[in-house]
Amino acid sequence: MNNGEIIAWQRETKARELIKKMENRGFTAHYAVNSEMARKLVLDLLPVVGSIALLGSQTMNQIGVYEQLRQSGRSLVDHATQTKPDSNPEEALNYKRGIFHAAAMLASANAVDSEGRLYNIDGIGNRVAGMIFGPDSVILAIGLNKLTATPQEAWRRIRQIASPLNNKRLGLPNPCIRSGRCHDCQTLSSICNYFTIIDRSKPEKRIKIVLIGEDLGY
Repeated sequence: MNNGEIIAWQRETKARELIKKMENRGFTAHYAVNSEMARKLVLDLLPVVGSIALLGSQTMNQIGVYEQLRQSGRSLVDHATQTKPDSNPEEALNYKRGIFHAAAMLASANAVDSEGRLYNIDGIGNRVAGMIFGPDSVILAIGLNKLTATPQEAWRRIRQIASPLNNKRLGLPNPCIRSGRCHDCQTLSSICNYFTIIDRSKPEKRIKIVLIGEDLGY
């Protein structure tokens, strides 16, 4: 075996072990070796009818799911492209609430611990609220770079990796974009307002996870 094959073997071995733990927690879990396989898996998991909510996810963007859905003609709740430029804050917020009427929502998680729990940080709460009490089907694409050994490491990943990178991506005037690390700031522009752990899926199999053997997202 060459180095690439050995690394792929290790990643898949870790993923298969994690999948068993996730299934014991009521999640449906799958493994995709690469982005192409992950894109196909995510699209195959979508319900045949009904609108699809696209929540903020660099992983879904990277594997090409959002681009394909935007070209598919399906009904979407997609505030990244469908919110009108002249919308006031109230109108934009009401549009985002449309995720609760969708047949399915797509997103990612910010971290996963070795026991299969999902960890997230959110700005206004629409993404985590949708995961917890939103559409009947929630599909999450998660790169194995987000796997952590312990809950403490999961929280650290959220604070010190996901948050600064997303602040930089969005161009927000928060301290982390200057230092590259979290300052636990209390600014009005903070996107670190809601922290959640999803211990299991209830109803069972409502949350569907596609683990990907690549470094994806933040």
